[in-house]
Amino acid sequence: MGTLMLLGGSNCQLAAAKAVKAKGHRLVLADYLPTPPAAAYCDRHVRVSTFDVPGCIRVARENRVDGVFTVGTDQPVYTAARVAATLGLPAGITEQTALCATNKRAMKAAFAQAGIPNAPYAYLRRGATETALRGLALPLVIKPLDSQGQRGVFLLPGAAEAVHRLEETLQYSREDAALVETYYPSDEVTFSGYLLRGTLYPLLLTDRLLVRDSLHIGVCAAHRYPSVWASRAGEITDLCRRTAQAIGAREGPLYVQLLVGRQGIRINEVACRVGGAFEDVTVRWATGFDMLDAVIGSALGEPWDERSLTHAGVPGLGVQLSVQMLFCRPGRVANITPVEQIAALPGVLSAGYNYAPGNDIPAMQNATARFGHCVLATDRGDMPTLLAGLYQTLAVTDAEGRPMLMPPWRGDEGDYHA
Repeated sequence: MGTLMLLGGSNCQLAAAKAVKAKGHRLVLADYLPTPPAAAYCDRHVRVSTFDVPGCIRVARENRVDGVFTVGTDQPVYTAARVAATLGLPAGITEQTALCATNKRAMKAAFAQAGIPNAPYAYLRRGATETALRGLALPLVIKPLDSQGQRGVFLLPGAAEAVHRLEETLQYSREDAALVETYYPSDEVTFSGYLLRGTLYPLLLTDRLLVRDSLHIGVCAAHRYPSVWASRAGEITDLCRRTAQAIGAREGPLYVQLLVGRQGIRINEVACRVGGAFEDVTVRWATGFDMLDAVIGSALGEPWDERSLTHAGVPGLGVQLSVQMLFCRPGRVANITPVEQIAALPGVLSAGYNYAPGNDIPAMQNATARFGHCVLATDRGDMPTLLAGLYQTLAVTDAEGRPMLMPPWRGDEGDYHA
């Protein structure tokens, strides 16, 4: 048995921690929080930030780890690649590919060189004026170059507002510039696949349904499978294959956010990780492919069952998945329906809360304010019934007994309609 280092211990990494321990490996967790959920399943928890490359290298060296990995979150992908390269550990991607998958400046450069369609953009540096954005059509989206969870991402009517918001965006970045793009009215679609010796295997294509907010853009409210754009799956897979080649990715999970609008399909961003919408759960249920088994085996340089990687990314009749990202209005939580009661509902594959009674929930500005999640699945085409059961059962209330849980996102295809 080996020793693995997991970067990040949130609910998104909980299944990964359990899978590592189920295989009998020793597990070291790197997470700056005092009591992250995955810590309960680890042999050792070291309070070090997953953004702290030297710190994570030190922890890995001290614990003589045989492999390092992360799932469900962006920035630790680069840290994992740096740790692996420094200590000579197995790695599915190079440091440069990891940089392209986690830093939007490197990502955009790779897209430009390979001709990958994406939104027009410019960089806004400290001290710059509106003239730096003169060539961009309005409205604009400003975002950090190297962050995650939609922190510091804003939809703005013009260049003056972008200049005004720059310092707020840079609070979530280690760079001295932010990315500013022309907003593209579109549906957001996510592609999950796996690369094996350079061949891309499509797994899931989902609609990424967003919280409706005129300022804080891109916060996910739910994932829906199958996608309303499933008829364009071949075209999307080809574009994702080109995107993987553009950043040099040849092994491991591939997660791509795409924008489908009137001017065609554009790539929003690409990541070399299992998706943060619990794709380790949804992919296994829908396709039979265990991405965690592949990721853990690859991190240790050990073989895993490649025979299960045969799914063509096409859903069966009646197969539906819904990943509900749960949000609450701001306030102090007094009572919550026990998560065990939610997990026992029909169709529920996974459920978890990020807050407990007594915690204060902030106003929603990015994904970090998410109360929790629930993953539901069916092969009978009855997802509306399952969702109704979830929201009839789940209650989050404050001290006065007032409901705090926000209603589920309701809509069709989003901003863009064919």
